[in-house]
Amino acid sequence: MNLFEDYKNVIKKAVENDPTKSNKIYGLSEPLLESNREYLKSLRNELPGRELSHEMKLFAKGMGVPETFDYQPLGSHPDFVHLKGTDLVEEHWIISGFIDVKKSTKLFNNFTKATVRLITESIIRASMFAVNLCGGYVHRIQGDGLMVYFGGKNIEKLKAAEDALKSFSMISYFVKNDLKEFFEDNGIQDIHTRAGLDLGHSKQVDWFYSGIGESGEVTTCSLHTSLAPKMQSNAKNRGIVVGHNVTTQLRKDKYFAQRSKEIHDYEDGRKYYQYNFDWERYLVDNNLAVQNDMGVLVLTINTFPDPNRNSRDLYPIASKSKPYFNYG
Repeated sequence: MNLFEDYKNVIKKAVENDPTKSNKIYGLSEPLLESNREYLKSLRNELPGRELSHEMKLFAKGMGVPETFDYQPLGSHPDFVHLKGTDLVEEHWIISGFIDVKKSTKLFNNFTKATVRLITESIIRASMFAVNLCGGYVHRIQGDGLMVYFGGKNIEKLKAAEDALKSFSMISYFVKNDLKEFFEDNGIQDIHTRAGLDLGHSKQVDWFYSGIGESGEVTTCSLHTSLAPKMQSNAKNRGIVVGHNVTTQLRKDKYFAQRSKEIHDYEDGRKYYQYNFDWERYLVDNNLAVQNDMGVLVLTINTFPDPNRNSRDLYPIASKSKPYFNYG
């Protein structure tokens, strides 16, 4: 199952038809650029919108998510939208997350800005799908990155933590496994995601309206919202870093490796630590990914068995490889 196939195909077509593939960018004529812009405009319509593809519906079904799920309005967490335009403040826990595509500015060295725009939008849409699929809320789009929230008034902290980790793991998978090799084949090296997640408990988070009139947003004030982007900047290439509060929800040390340097010093003897998160292991353990016969991680999920599938067809693969990581 290739969950992000439609997004990947749009990126491939955009790159393969970019005028700079056969011309130097400074020698491109306006008619050629205009022709390419028209092509990209039609290609943009191939990106999944609110209507999910067959593969996306299957994946959603396997996760127990209604196939008809819809995208939440940007920046409007439904549990706190009533605060808009008011002076009210509410305390409530939330998981804040930041994920960004690093070194994407290199794309401008190889493609026209119209192609870069469509590549960026494809990654953003794929990321928004993963966030909404896992019950998250996109708060803000920042270039080729997202600020998101997980949790709310009718969800358990553990569930929100699990959803956040699944979502960011899926996005990391998409850029690492579906796009990395294709980008490298087209002269773009080392494009990768980095992500940070942290949980602020209710007494640690204020929800309020920030701004003037229509020029504002309902947002949070919390140390842990502020720490999430710092964790993102500390993450290794293709890595996810989480705060201590997230690790205490899962209580499974096998996914978390404490970093030597704390993320915050309270200056009263307490220190708050950050952890590298093993997202590949997490995907496998939660039945969201397996290894194929080439040893490559592939997103998948348990769905209803195909009655036309013959188990004998699996023998060539099963006889020479394990369809999972043997982490021990």
